[in-house]
Amino acid sequence: MSTSSTDQFPDGSEEVCVSTFPHILLASDDSRLAESLRRKLNDEGFAVHLAPGYQALEIIWQQHRHPVILLDVANVQSVDAAVEAAITIKRRDSAQFVGYLADPILRTSGLAGDAIFPRNLHQLPEALRTHFSQQS
Repeated sequence: MSTSSTDQFPDGSEEVCVSTFPHILLASDDSRLAESLRRKLNDEGFAVHLAPGYQALEIIWQQHRHPVILLDVANVQSVDAAVEAAITIKRRDSAQFVGYLADPILRTSGLAGDAIFPRNLHQLPEALRTHFSQQS
């Protein structure tokens, strides 16, 4: 399955991504890191749309229905907000895939979702490839 998406940037330019993996909607508590993650994943062949935060996630998801939602959790203080966003989405669609990007220290802090992936820019693309290749 090949998919494509168009990301629009604040300056009005657009980038088209073609991917053999499901489209990803990414939200984070750290906007700089989120942009780095989006860029890296796009470079690695993933189609990633970036939400400007956990609060905007549901609105964007309702408009585009990305098959995969990833919530980047950089700080322990953000765990509750990330879990709340995941629960809100899951209540609307229990089949929606919601995964987290979290450091090992946060993996035991109450994150409840379909998967937890490493936040490391070098390990993340391979972890996603492995996970979604096994799902096919």
